Amino acid sequence: MMKKLKTTYLLIALAVVVILGLIWREIASQNSFDKELYNFAVADTAAVTKLVIWDKSPDTVTLERKGVQWLVNGAYIARPDAIEVLLETLYRVRLRNFPQAAAQETILSAMATYGKRVEVYQGSTLVKAFTVGTETPDMLGTYMLRDGYETPVATYIPGFNGYLSSRFFLREDLWRTREIWPSPEEIAAVTLVYPDSGYFEVQRSGNQYTLVLGNGSGLSADPMTSQALYKAVQSAQYEGMIIPSDLAYTKLDSISGSQPVAQITVRYADGNTADMRLFHVPGGPDILDADGRPQQWDPDRFYGVLSDGRFVLTQRYGLQHVLKSFRAFAPKN
Repeated sequence: MMKKLKTTYLLIALAVVVILGLIWREIASQNSFDKELYNFAVADTAAVTKLVIWDKSPDTVTLERKGVQWLVNGAYIARPDAIEVLLETLYRVRLRNFPQAAAQETILSAMATYGKRVEVYQGSTLVKAFTVGTETPDMLGTYMLRDGYETPVATYIPGFNGYLSSRFFLREDLWRTREIWPSPEEIAAVTLVYPDSGYFEVQRSGNQYTLVLGNGSGLSADPMTSQALYKAVQSAQYEGMIIPSDLAYTKLDSISGSQPVAQITVRYADGNTADMRLFHVPGGPDILDADGRPQQWDPDRFYGVLSDGRFVLTQRYGLQHVLKSFRAFAPKN
């Protein structure tokens, strides 16, 4: 009996020694790595002035800070929320684990095909450059590779369950702001044209609003409704941009050549204007009226053609304070 116990204790001791040896070897191997191998984080994202993301398709997007705004490809205002998420990712990304040596070739091969190269600049200085690869098998990490190194690592954000590659997207239309009228200029007037019922304009001078009807007559406009109109114009966003690869884009010419539901023109204090024409979106078998019959038009959405060339899908709900009749702005007795 004692002999069996001794044998058991000896086997347990050997197992512990083996396990400790494996742990030590893993720690030693990780400590032997240059820590820059897995240092993807940017400590001072407030100093980041430019981000370049590209792949082998080849697609490239350049995000550059200009004053308080970020621009996409030097021409369009970027979505603040998307920029914020990307900068947060750069600040919080951490090493999750080192993949097994046997898997590295497969990971690198996938990176060569699907990877996105990311360059981070502070002023004219390139502070980080790396490739974002595919997701780990459990979808909770993302393979990345620092420039100048040959070993990929799995990264993650502590407290976030998911992969990070989707945050480094390349489509210009997804980076652009969804604001319909993104100009920072002060609004001087908003004109609404309804082809079926005429047009009117709400003008602002200081804190005073004037309602100008289609016949040219003017009267003091209701301040509460007028303020809501101006705020709605400043914050209005579209649901999504329609791009050449979308089926609806092939109908752009026929849509823009038809009679609009409404046209909204914004005139700024500097004299510039921006407008949007709204058109019906066809209904479908799943869009029914109160009696269960298919509706000809989608009651909740419009196509929007903007004067800067954007073709978008808008929601009636998001324009509820804009698409009003002149009666809503008439002075209340």
